[in-house]
Amino acid sequence: MISINGLYATIRTLTRIGKWIALITMTLMMLFITYAVINREFLTPVVGDVEIVQLGMVVLIMFGLAYSQAEDAHVSIGLLVDRFPQRLQHIIDAIAYTFTFAVCLIIGWFTFQAAVNNMVNQRLSTDLLVIPFFPFKFIIAIGFTLWGLEALLKVVQSISALNKDSA
Repeated sequence: MISINGLYATIRTLTRIGKWIALITMTLMMLFITYAVINREFLTPVVGDVEIVQLGMVVLIMFGLAYSQAEDAHVSIGLLVDRFPQRLQHIIDAIAYTFTFAVCLIIGWFTFQAAVNNMVNQRLSTDLLVIPFFPFKFIIAIGFTLWGLEALLKVVQSISALNKDSA
């Protein structure tokens, strides 16, 4: 049986890997866009540059979601909740993170099924470069699943903070 600390370490390691994938993707996109703009001005335009950047954005965003959750960098409105007692704040946080966990896993599961279906039955691809969509759908599924797992860690943290306040 896996311990809470082992689960925590595993999820955080996966999140760090996702963060580095997002950072590398962002760096490659920056270099590629610079190259494409310079080529467009002085030589010949790069064919499919918009498609490549759009697909790179999928990778960047999906692998950045879990890291944003881990760092509490998602947009949240604390105007009302911050005025509640600390115990009630932890309860609301636990409920919100539980919903985030559930929704992310549902989206991840259905996107995974769509990716498998797309890979097996329908070969959808980009218009110009004919890059298949299914690997990016798998990336979307992984991104939402990692985000959900980070939200699960926040549920555990909220519950432990709630128990600490009770003691």
